Amino acid sequence: MRTLIYGAVFALSAAVLVPAVHASTRTGAENFPHIDSSVQFPETKARIVRHTFRLHIPQGTRAISQLKISVPAGLTVRDDISISDDSGQIIDTKVSVNSNQVILTFSQPVSPGTTIKIAMNKVIISGFSSAWIYQVAAKSVGDDADILLGIARVRSYQ
Repeated sequence: MRTLIYGAVFALSAAVLVPAVHASTRTGAENFPHIDSSVQFPETKARIVRHTFRLHIPQGTRAISQLKISVPAGLTVRDDISISDDSGQIIDTKVSVNSNQVILTFSQPVSPGTTIKIAMNKVIISGFSSAWIYQVAAKSVGDDADILLGIARVRSYQ
């Protein structure tokens, strides 16, 4: 019995003395354009939804002239897309949509220090997934190549 009590006291002491784990954001994300958040509206089993994500372009990076968004299988994206900055101002953009890719070409490059919100309205869901994964690439001013920025993961409520 005494051994059991000593064992319990030792286990509790060890648990109290172990420091909590510290989690942090992705390393380097503050120095590279990245997806901040993504969401589906309405958050129900609707067939036609809006997929929205925010892209942060930090200070010290190049301005972005174009975005390419790969559309996952099972979704149909229309050319009804709204792009605005963090103050709510509409960003003038040429929108081109084909079956599996959306190309957004900005009339004026989006400058560093800006967060833009991309709202793809009237997205039709015809497939089933627990999360829709959009790959997002950008073309910076002065670069010919696309740079993969990451993914926008939109949770599905199907």
